[in-house]
Amino acid sequence: MTTDYDYLSDLNDAQRAAVTYDAGPELVIAGAGSGKTRVLTYKILHLLVDRKIEPWRIMALTFTNKAAAEMRSRIEKMTGAKVASRLWMGTFHSIFRRILNAHVDRIGFKPGFTIYDSADSKALVKTIIKDMDLDDKIYKPSTVLGAISAAKNALISPAQYKVSRDIIEADKRARRPMIYAIYETYCRRCFVSNAMDFDDLLYFTNVLFRDNPDILHHYQEFFSYVLVDEYQDTNFAQHLIVTMLTRQSGNLCVVGDDAQSIYSFRGANIDNILTLKRTYPTLRTFKLEQNYRSTQTITNAANSLIEKNTEQIRKNVFSRNEKGSPIELVRAYSDFEEGYLVANRIASLRAERHDSFEDYAILYRTNAQSRVLEESLRKRNIPYRIYGGLSFYQRQEVKDAMAYFRLSVNVDDDEALRRVINTPSRGIGQTTLQRLGRAALDAGVSLWSVIADPGAYPAGLGAAALKKLDTFRMLIESFVALNLQGRSAFEVAETIITRSGLMAQYLSDHAPETIARRENLEELVSAVREFVEERLEEGNPDIMLGDFLGMASLATDQDRKDDDMQATERVTLMTAHAAKGLEFNNVFVVGVEEELFPSGMSMSSLREIEEERRLLYVAITRAKCFCMLSFATTRFRNGQTVMPRPSRFLNDISGEYMRRVADSAGAGDFPVRPQVHFHDSFRQHGSAPNYVRVSDVQAAPSSARSGADDVNVRAGMRIEHQKFGRGTIAEVDSSMRDNVRIVVNFDNAGSRTLLLKFARFTIVD
Repeated sequence: MTTDYDYLSDLNDAQRAAVTYDAGPELVIAGAGSGKTRVLTYKILHLLVDRKIEPWRIMALTFTNKAAAEMRSRIEKMTGAKVASRLWMGTFHSIFRRILNAHVDRIGFKPGFTIYDSADSKALVKTIIKDMDLDDKIYKPSTVLGAISAAKNALISPAQYKVSRDIIEADKRARRPMIYAIYETYCRRCFVSNAMDFDDLLYFTNVLFRDNPDILHHYQEFFSYVLVDEYQDTNFAQHLIVTMLTRQSGNLCVVGDDAQSIYSFRGANIDNILTLKRTYPTLRTFKLEQNYRSTQTITNAANSLIEKNTEQIRKNVFSRNEKGSPIELVRAYSDFEEGYLVANRIASLRAERHDSFEDYAILYRTNAQSRVLEESLRKRNIPYRIYGGLSFYQRQEVKDAMAYFRLSVNVDDDEALRRVINTPSRGIGQTTLQRLGRAALDAGVSLWSVIADPGAYPAGLGAAALKKLDTFRMLIESFVALNLQGRSAFEVAETIITRSGLMAQYLSDHAPETIARRENLEELVSAVREFVEERLEEGNPDIMLGDFLGMASLATDQDRKDDDMQATERVTLMTAHAAKGLEFNNVFVVGVEEELFPSGMSMSSLREIEEERRLLYVAITRAKCFCMLSFATTRFRNGQTVMPRPSRFLNDISGEYMRRVADSAGAGDFPVRPQVHFHDSFRQHGSAPNYVRVSDVQAAPSSARSGADDVNVRAGMRIEHQKFGRGTIAEVDSSMRDNVRIVVNFDNAGSRTLLLKFARFTIVD
């Protein structure tokens, strides 16, 4: 085909060189914001126009349908719909499904095989676990599926899995020695059902090419050129397919950025891009180093961070945009104050720039961090959305816990009871629940009434079912008793989370999904604890679990209201992983602390630390104009308040591109130097004292005032609060001697009235 459009004039020199090169395999290292999609699109256009390759002989592989659709749309505008529609362009799974369909008989399947999605696969694994009479608390379907997926992506068959000493030993150590049998059964049942899951599409394409040289040769000849997007995210199975298709011809163009390889937990192998030259000795590497997205300062700061990695393809990303302001580094006294600092900064920036809430994003390492941020944004009336996830109180494990809370306050709450009666699994099935429901409906009473007095409301249940229900009844009654005894919401919530088994079911598994659920439950306990402590300080006696539920229901109602309103302008909240591929004018990265960013689960090797550093690099390079990093000196994690150190990565960012903004400690601005170790320099300022347990707070006044008594507290004093940060006492009300109250104007958290005997602060001047 031909075109009158001079498409090469749209490219810079580096992009043009990568697009026009056609003397062998090429690797295009595309730095953040360097126009990777444009290069891929124009490379395809070059193959069509200058190389005269028929569109159906070009294979372009992407990781998402969105990426494929964007490229196809761009090509369609330049070549027309007819040409664009004939390209073999799509995700790995869609393209290889097409190939498998054409040769399904060679791998033993029948035409028209079904594709199982994740829900189908999970349902099948659940059935197998049940049929094998295995404990689903140990053999969690998501964990088992993760092991099966990892095996398939490593091209390990069930037979190979079974005889691998290392794999079997690892499963035994994890108390899951029967995974090999589940894997075997799963594959057999899929085959009998003439079905494949997503991983099978890659696995069986490899099998097809390996066992059928004639078919492999056909596709090697058929495809004149293969292009791959985001090559740093490929796993072993994907890399091997691409290699088999192109090793002879060398007609390959892969685009990616090793500095943005952050998905090892999904099976991505950074070595695929780092060692590509070993597979293709004549490989030519092109580097796209001009960042069109970010300011010079943000670009240079990100460079100074990522250059500390040892495993990388060296490049010098630069920007010709405006210089821009330094990255702001903010210290907060607590995760609570951190949320207020972020919300306040968004409000002030928006007032200055008159931009949209859509231009703001808050990035965090774990989903559990969103809860405090959501609360802070709501209090400032700043609309927000959770990208790629649910609002905190709408998450499954949080709703499970809240249902227990509701039931302990109101045993007649049928919906709460239905949710938790078999969560975690205690052998109470749908048949039992249906019979309970019929008995309750016939008698006009709640489900609890039937459970509490089965003799009065016969449900036709056997002795085994009645015994399980009685065990459940005693559990709930023990929670009810705590409320009746006047225990605080925190004490009851902590007991429920522990004794119900909700937390225990997530303790033996280290899959990312399970870790996130565990962190969310810990964050819920933190929310209840904060609720109690704050009300005690305010002299508010309403600290029961029912009071917390009332507060939380307002938060969830607000979430639903926002969804119903379909607000077009909202601040985006998301994990740093989810932010890859996106960009925003203003980015806030919170919780940049040791054991959080980098994650405590990813600190056992240099390779893990380097991936965490790449993740922070990705987070920072999402920003166009403004970036703020923040950390807290106290944070509630793993069921307790900890005093984390600032992340080691802050030392990696050159002080030339970052400045510390005056925080509530009043430290003022200062240039951050590369050699300064924050965890040492901040320690000299003194750490905030430890939180005391709520039960202790209720029993005695806080000891956090460094010996100051009521007489010494006066208006005008500056104080440092463990949660709200620094502030000034505006008023002291001594009209009730045993309940002296102070009004404090906090620098970031607004005005608060605190009951002095419970207030947790130190006097600073």
